Amino acid sequence: MDQRKREEKRDVTLITVYFYGKKYDVPESFTIIQAYEFTGHQYTKGCGCRGGACGACGTVYRLPGSYKIEVGLACQTVVQPDMYIVQIPFFPVNKSIYDIENVSPTIETLGKIYPEVFRCLQCNTCTKMCPQDIKVMECMAAAHRWDIETMAIQSMSCVMCGLCAVRCPAEIVPYTIMLLSRRIYGKHILKPSKNVRSMLKQIKDRQFDAELDTLTSLDIETLQEIYKKQQADKRSA
Repeated sequence: MDQRKREEKRDVTLITVYFYGKKYDVPESFTIIQAYEFTGHQYTKGCGCRGGACGACGTVYRLPGSYKIEVGLACQTVVQPDMYIVQIPFFPVNKSIYDIENVSPTIETLGKIYPEVFRCLQCNTCTKMCPQDIKVMECMAAAHRWDIETMAIQSMSCVMCGLCAVRCPAEIVPYTIMLLSRRIYGKHILKPSKNVRSMLKQIKDRQFDAELDTLTSLDIETLQEIYKKQQADKRSA
């Protein structure tokens, strides 16, 4: 009995997808990562957290009858019938080296560290390629105005997958520039939180040691119940 018949016998519906041009039958509910491993492949690159946070599994694909190049993270994107899938687990970039302690929040700094940002054509290709729906082009426009706060806040969900750089006609690597903006904003512009300083002092004074010792002594079932109660309390708050 072939693989398709075995899976369908277990009430699993299989669909056809193409990895790097080769045809495979995979369960329709699988993510791209799950489908790739289902075919017998093992990940040695392009797979990290499996939770949409690390950006290691950037993927491009096409759907039948569509001219558009679609993008997504392989750990989150569910397969569709007749998808043609190619992963880009690593996109080579030249990352500038700088000391954030000594970086001044000025337009001259940005131009010195990443002068290519001023080549931006405002074509919006980077935004269309972003699997996180970040308005990348607007971030690059904000860079021209040296609007660090806008860049930092709008790019906060960036996972640095590199897909924005893949098709940029100006050969810019937007995610490195947005990373610099977040670092400058956090270090030199954003005001320190009083609550954070207070909490750090409490930790330094070892005010939570007794509670931590109690938690580490509990069995897994008790910890799970505590966690469930906390989540329920949050939802009802």
